[in-house]
Amino acid sequence: MKYTLLIPSGPFEGLKGDREFCLFHNISNLSQKILFYAKRYPPLCLDTKITEIIEYFLEYEELRLAPVVCPEERPRGVIERKHFFEQVVIGKFGYGIHLNSKKTASDLMQRDFFQIEGEVSLEECALRFSQGIDTAPEKDIIVTLEERYYGILHIKDLLYWLSQRTIQLAKDQNPLTGLPGNWAIRQEVERRLKDNEAFEVIYIDLNDFKPFNDHFGFLKGDEAIVLLGNLLKELVCQFNRDSERVFVGHIGGDDFVVIVSLGEAERFCRTLIQLFEDRKRELFPKEVWEKGYYVSVDRQGQKKRFPLLTLACAIVPSFRFETFGELSSISTEVKEMAKKISKSAEKSAYFRDRRGGHAGNSKVL
Repeated sequence: MKYTLLIPSGPFEGLKGDREFCLFHNISNLSQKILFYAKRYPPLCLDTKITEIIEYFLEYEELRLAPVVCPEERPRGVIERKHFFEQVVIGKFGYGIHLNSKKTASDLMQRDFFQIEGEVSLEECALRFSQGIDTAPEKDIIVTLEERYYGILHIKDLLYWLSQRTIQLAKDQNPLTGLPGNWAIRQEVERRLKDNEAFEVIYIDLNDFKPFNDHFGFLKGDEAIVLLGNLLKELVCQFNRDSERVFVGHIGGDDFVVIVSLGEAERFCRTLIQLFEDRKRELFPKEVWEKGYYVSVDRQGQKKRFPLLTLACAIVPSFRFETFGELSSISTEVKEMAKKISKSAEKSAYFRDRRGGHAGNSKVL
């Protein structure tokens, strides 16, 4: 069969949006742009004839709407399958196709349709779609790339992948703090790397948490972790109100990760440390707080005097790594340096890694 179709500048690679394909290639990348989820269907052009539109819908039986584009490949409207066959082909008395035989796609298309750029995320797409749902014929989405037609995202696929992401996030969520875990952390780092964003990763943990947990009990240890998690949530909300794009995750135990724009990490660490110093008193009995230390057993089983809890923050800028694996390797060394500085001073501190062999920037607070 032949149709009057517009040939796009880039080749269509087949209908690669089926669930089996997506599940195999994308189960660990559910935060990708919706470009990945769109199915590639060739568009109709403005002068496509009615008989050719019929053949098009017979060829692509799963389509509920056909995209119509101008010569520049920009979407101009859609032809909705049900309306087309019932009102245009059959008509009120069964003579629709004869009455409309000279009409083309430009005469028959609906100009009110839902269109979205393929660079947006799955979540952003769902939000925009829910806000404009009344204007979407049959609830399928026209996806564009640089304003040119790219493909169609079926609403059933959007809902399916949103549910898959929700399930994955729920499995990954830390039960103590409710923060996303290692899977989400990796996804966020890899997404920002892919988008060529300039950012910094902050690794945060509590110094001498094990002896604190052993001495005061696991409930008090959980309380310290929840306190730190809540402070991070509060601070992330504050930074996001300032138009920053901040992500916070919980690796496990007393280890957290925060991702901020390049140049914001040190300000974040200073604010966090101040908040923690103002609030950590609630973690200790009055007599311990007044003494400023407690006695517990170290990792070698020896009794030792430990200072009150402090924070160690290690900052790794994105120009220091190209993959998540490289970040993991570099962060080990940077975290060790941050803890060394903090524990030697018995105060909270941060350490920022620098490019090449230059010394890092540190601050004890």
